[in-house]
Amino acid sequence: MVRRKTVLKVSEIRKLSELQVTDREAAAFFGVHVKTFREMLRIDVAARAAWEDGRELGKIGLRRKQMSLATNSAPMAIFLGKQMLGQTDVSVIEHSGRDGGPIKTLDLTKLNASERSNLRDILKAARVRKD
Repeated sequence: MVRRKTVLKVSEIRKLSELQVTDREAAAFFGVHVKTFREMLRIDVAARAAWEDGRELGKIGLRRKQMSLATNSAPMAIFLGKQMLGQTDVSVIEHSGRDGGPIKTLDLTKLNASERSNLRDILKAARVRKD
């Protein structure tokens, strides 16, 4: 079986990588099998460096565009704040009792036997009325 030599230009690899294409997409662009493309990246130091550099340059380009959009777009500024600065949306929900006071609670473990019995009777009556 005769193998044909495929020449992949490092400059083209970098340009494709800047667009964040997948290795499968790059292989299709060059007209080679994805395994061949991956093997080429593994063996060829310059191609691998171009692929990795292109990835990072693409991220820089995207970030530059996002930062530009953030100057005129509040949603983009909020998004970038969350992504880059760890900011979050916080919703504070406060529950209060009657007249804004604290909610009264009852620790059932502190009831004596008589109080527990009364509570059972109240719950049974409530259950009967519900049905």
